[in-house]
Amino acid sequence: MNDFKLIRVERIEKNGKKELLIHNPTTLKLIGAGSQGAVFQLDEDICVKIYVNPNAATKEGKALEAAKDTHIVPRLYEVGPNYVIMEYLKGPNLKDFLKGKQDIPESITEQIIMIRKELKRVGFIRIKTSIGHFVVTKGNVLKAIDHSDGLTMNDPYNPKMFRDLKKLGLLDTFLKQAKKIDPESYEEWQKNIDFNAI
Repeated sequence: MNDFKLIRVERIEKNGKKELLIHNPTTLKLIGAGSQGAVFQLDEDICVKIYVNPNAATKEGKALEAAKDTHIVPRLYEVGPNYVIMEYLKGPNLKDFLKGKQDIPESITEQIIMIRKELKRVGFIRIKTSIGHFVVTKGNVLKAIDHSDGLTMNDPYNPKMFRDLKKLGLLDTFLKQAKKIDPESYEEWQKNIDFNAI
């Protein structure tokens, strides 16, 4: 199980673009990669994220620890010098789940609002929540991933999620549902996010 410690990830620049270079001499399955690192499945219920920057692993560990009682983030098992071992969430990300849909289920809108509020409640000051960072688990229950900057970067109204929903043609429906479900959050977004610029 410690094979993952042989894996190395680094960010390189290629043709003016940043790319993640992954050196994996193990048989562990790569299940995801982003700008900060790569995620490998350790067993049916556990995965490990290996980070380019060790500081990001520390920050992610602290963020998962801060939100552990909310049940909206993966369970944290271990934080190492450049890795975090956590619960492996089974299911598609919300972006893939919603692709091709004409509508967004109201239960999904409700959960997005609840997750954003819970993250804020436990001390997150960056509420990025791109729809690609929600995993739709069994029973269509949402969980949020990728929180390394959640406690350190002040950005409570990051428009990424709204931009993602607009690209899918679901933003208007989402906002109508949000206005009905939680008028307070809706009003806050209207004051702090320029929806015309999205």
